[in-house]
Amino acid sequence: MTETSPQADTTPDPPHPYTPTALARLVLSDAYRNVAETALGRIGTEDDSSSPGDFVREAASLIRLAEHAQRQAVIYERERGTSWEAIGEALGITRQSAHTKFTDPVKAWRKPLATPERRHPDGTPDDKRIPYGARYAPGNAVPANGSAEKTARDLDRWLRRHDGWADQEHPVSGGLPRHSTIEMVLLVGEAAHRMRMDQLVPDPQTEADLWDLRADLQERMLRESERGGEPLPKGFHQSLASDRTRAKALRAATGGGKEHDQ
Repeated sequence: MTETSPQADTTPDPPHPYTPTALARLVLSDAYRNVAETALGRIGTEDDSSSPGDFVREAASLIRLAEHAQRQAVIYERERGTSWEAIGEALGITRQSAHTKFTDPVKAWRKPLATPERRHPDGTPDDKRIPYGARYAPGNAVPANGSAEKTARDLDRWLRRHDGWADQEHPVSGGLPRHSTIEMVLLVGEAAHRMRMDQLVPDPQTEADLWDLRADLQERMLRESERGGEPLPKGFHQSLASDRTRAKALRAATGGGKEHDQ
């Protein structure tokens, strides 16, 4: 009887969170949808028995939505690394004028991402000022204002209902970049460092969870490398073993806690 080797686990890993650049693009896409839907609703002529001035007010409303889309476009361009000079040229104004007009919206956008009210265990920001509650952690309740994942799916469906997009399954979400696994490893490492800096005596179990999470991500890097992904960095296996050992020591120091599933 011929022995067969066990099959490798082919279950796909869950997607990582969207990057700040992806989130900015998603907000811009949503702003474009609002402009388009509002404009479409004004094209028909069957309901023209409006009060005097209603059409002017509706056009003014459309302009405000377009101006919002323009601000989001500038934010996205800045997240992409576009210079103020290039943005000013696109708008037909000087670099200084573009900076003066849009720097406050850009700063307001970046502030909760850079200095959030709190962070999730994976190191990503958690702040009610972030659109859609975009950084909510998998397994947590979806915020009242929705999530980036839900918004992207809604925009996919909306575009598929329109000519030219029906044959594309993910016309919006398919092009949004996500954090790589190595980026997530770095984010979790930064979260562990912040815990040490912000708390005189960090909770050992919480800290152990962070190191186990970082090790989980490094194991994901190993799987991705075996599937033809990027080569592993020097010292990878030592780092993985060190994180597991650190987590185990922290749990042991408090008399137990959950052991990581092997």
